[in-house]
Amino acid sequence: MHKLRTVFSLLLFSAFFLSSQLAKASAYWMEIHGSGKLKDPVKVQVFYGFIDDLSQRHRTTGPEFHEIKNFQFFILNTKGEKARLELQMKGDHWEGIFIPEKEGTYRIVGMNDQLPVLLRSKNPYENVRPIDFMCGAYQIGKPSEVVSPAQFMDIILQEKDGLYTILPYRNMKPVEKGTAIRIFNPENWEKNLSVDENHRAVFKPTLPGLYVIRQDWNDNTPGNFQGNSYGKIRYRNNYCLWIN
Repeated sequence: MHKLRTVFSLLLFSAFFLSSQLAKASAYWMEIHGSGKLKDPVKVQVFYGFIDDLSQRHRTTGPEFHEIKNFQFFILNTKGEKARLELQMKGDHWEGIFIPEKEGTYRIVGMNDQLPVLLRSKNPYENVRPIDFMCGAYQIGKPSEVVSPAQFMDIILQEKDGLYTILPYRNMKPVEKGTAIRIFNPENWEKNLSVDENHRAVFKPTLPGLYVIRQDWNDNTPGNFQGNSYGKIRYRNNYCLWIN
C-alpha cells in the first residue's frame, strides 16, 4: 500500500509540474558575449524558455524555439550603420557572430512579426497576435552617443556611476508618462517601474548576470493573420543586459 501511495504521489507531482510548466509565461531572450577587445568575435545567442515557480530560467527547444529563424537581426555599428546578422541553430540556442572593428557602442536589434496567432478561445476576439522585438548593446572602450531608436519598439540604455537610465520608444517616439516597464534580474525576480514625465525610468543592477528589461503594448485592432482571426496585437520588446 505504501508503494502504491508513493507511485500515486509521484504521478500527481509529475502532472502538477507539467501543467505548471506549461502554464508559465514563456519568452525569447538574448545573450551577448565577447572579450571586450577589438576584432575579437562577439557571439549573439537567442533563446526561448520559461521561468519556473522557483525562479529558475529554463531553455526549451519546441516549436516556439524554431520560430527564432523568423527573427530579423541587425547590428548597428558605432556610426549607426546597419548590417544584417544571420543566426544559425546551435543546440538549445541560435547564434550569430560579428566582429567589432572600432571602439564604441554596437547595438543589436531584432524583430519577429511572423509568430503564429495565440489561439486562446473559440471566440476570435480573445485570440492574440504576438510581435516580438529584442535589443541589446555591446561596448568597447568609450561608449558612443546613442540618441535615436532603430525599430518600432526600442529601448536605449544609458549608464552612469552604476545607474541605468531606460529610454523606451514606440513608433520611433518616446513613450508616454506612466508606461509600465518590467525588469527581471539574474535571479528572475521581477521589478515594476513607471516611465516618468521625462519619458525615462532608472534602475541599479545589484547582481552580475542577465537582466531583461521588458516593455509590452497592446494594439486592440482586430485582424487575421495566417488564416487565424485575433482581437489584438501584443507587441513586446525585451532589452537584454548582461552585467559582468
